[in-house]
Amino acid sequence: MKILELDLYSTNLEAVRLFYVGRLGLPLLAHSAYQLTVLVGYTRLTFRLVDQPVAPYHVAINVPRGSLDVLMYYYDLDYLPTQAPGKTIAYFPEWRAQSCYFYDTCGNILEFIARTDLTLNDPNLTFPELFQGVSEIGITTQDVAYTTNEIQRRFRVKQFSKTIPKPNFNALGDDNGLFILAKQGRTWLFSNAQADLNYCRVQFIAGAGEAVQELYSYEVNQLPIGHAVDSQQRYKSLPLSFSNQEKV
Repeated sequence: MKILELDLYSTNLEAVRLFYVGRLGLPLLAHSAYQLTVLVGYTRLTFRLVDQPVAPYHVAINVPRGSLDVLMYYYDLDYLPTQAPGKTIAYFPEWRAQSCYFYDTCGNILEFIARTDLTLNDPNLTFPELFQGVSEIGITTQDVAYTTNEIQRRFRVKQFSKTIPKPNFNALGDDNGLFILAKQGRTWLFSNAQADLNYCRVQFIAGAGEAVQELYSYEVNQLPIGHAVDSQQRYKSLPLSFSNQEKV
């Protein structure tokens, strides 16, 4: 699965710009008073302005295997402690991956993840170009089994082969792209933030040669909330549903 476009909410687009463009060096594709879009590999990541509190999102970015130490040295971020005191790289043998975690300036939990089963062999890429694309978006739900069934029924996204469904956690997709489903109230991995319902829009393809599909988090959840500002400065109500992710 590949996530081609990802829309999230934010209460502060200037903070988003300073972090994603200024700190991470991502190309700025569009910027207005009401939304901002950057390019993360093959993923267009858009933040839309809202005037209500936004629960923290979890977003993971695929990076080439073997690049994590170099990226962490180059990007001087406050990486979160992981599986042992003083350690900032987490190892996930079952997922054949290793990751580091950090917050953006809006409190979202971001992750660089290097997956052994994916490769990128071009030695001439710049640091921002090492970001292959957004590979995980968390979708918080009041009922993980319900949301699993809805995504599989509506979009035919397969169970991730490297994880076993649990009552409060599941993953759908593959190493290139995953929907991370977590029960509302579960703590984000290696953070002190709890997953809560939030809005996201995901445009994706489930597999090579398949049609582009579009998922709104509220379509696979049950609770409508929130407002977004459109380009004519009017408010339009949108049903929402919020984000989370974990490996265990």
